[in-house]
Amino acid sequence: MEGALYMDPKLFTKIVNGFAGALVSVCKSMGLEITLDKEAITSDVNVGGSRAAALVGFVTTTVKGTVAIMVDDDGFNELVTAMSGGAIAPKLGDPLAMSALGELANMASGQAFIKLSELEGLNLTPPQLLVGEHIRSIPSKEKSTQNFTLPFRLSKKGTLYMVLAMS
Repeated sequence: MEGALYMDPKLFTKIVNGFAGALVSVCKSMGLEITLDKEAITSDVNVGGSRAAALVGFVTTTVKGTVAIMVDDDGFNELVTAMSGGAIAPKLGDPLAMSALGELANMASGQAFIKLSELEGLNLTPPQLLVGEHIRSIPSKEKSTQNFTLPFRLSKKGTLYMVLAMS
């Protein structure tokens, strides 16, 4: 029964690739140059320097989890500037600037929803936005929960992290 605590690796990979592919696609459609830092991928949580985050929950009939899009200062500035065409000043904590991060999470999770539509009972929550100094995600120590961090580099030295937690 011990093996029942761990998620099917194919399902885990499908979900990670669905959300990551959607994030990259949306960023590129907004004019953001985004590159996965393959050397820094980890099966833990590693989001150094994060200042803002958008969290989206998801559930299916077999798995539930959270996708967090987290950015450092430079990543936030680049994201807000690109998504607003430079019309919004990238000020952390400003509701209008923060809405750019929320919209990125909305668009990426919506596209992931389409990519993963064959997963039975898939539902998403609206994004929840967080801002502060040194935001970190504290991973669950439950054996049934798997974590994964995908770090992305943006063209102007910013970093964007996608953190997935699933059980």
